[in-house]
Amino acid sequence: MKPLYDPKTFRPQDGLGWLVGLVRKAIIEQTEEHLAPLDISAAQWIVILIMAERASITPAELCRLLNYDPGAMTRLVDRLEAKGFLQRDRLEDDRRSVSLALTPAGRALYPPIKDALVAVYNRMLRGFSRTELQELEGFLRRILANV
Repeated sequence: MKPLYDPKTFRPQDGLGWLVGLVRKAIIEQTEEHLAPLDISAAQWIVILIMAERASITPAELCRLLNYDPGAMTRLVDRLEAKGFLQRDRLEDDRRSVSLALTPAGRALYPPIKDALVAVYNRMLRGFSRTELQELEGFLRRILANV
């Protein structure tokens, strides 16, 4: 099969990475606008979303999921802990390691974060049919399967 992009005619601003990056940036900016009253950053609400789906997670697992370096993750966890949204628990089998869990205050942020994302996605997808959305999601999953 012939490659879809040709270096001779490729324009980065028309390419997949550029466009997906712009969509991601728009999602983050618009979601942050919705969540401004909660005083949480994009990095913070993304961590809360991930953690709300799990009983606990280690900082190293979060680093891998979000492609963060350990120092940045430590600072992010420190801020969320200082705000009372998560807690660190030492692992019994390895006292050097910690597990992270949302506090009740952190869990309470999950519904408004989900509501904000739904509002942003619905606004961004105006004019799309349910079938088109399912196709778009399927295309993105196919791209990820090729990685």
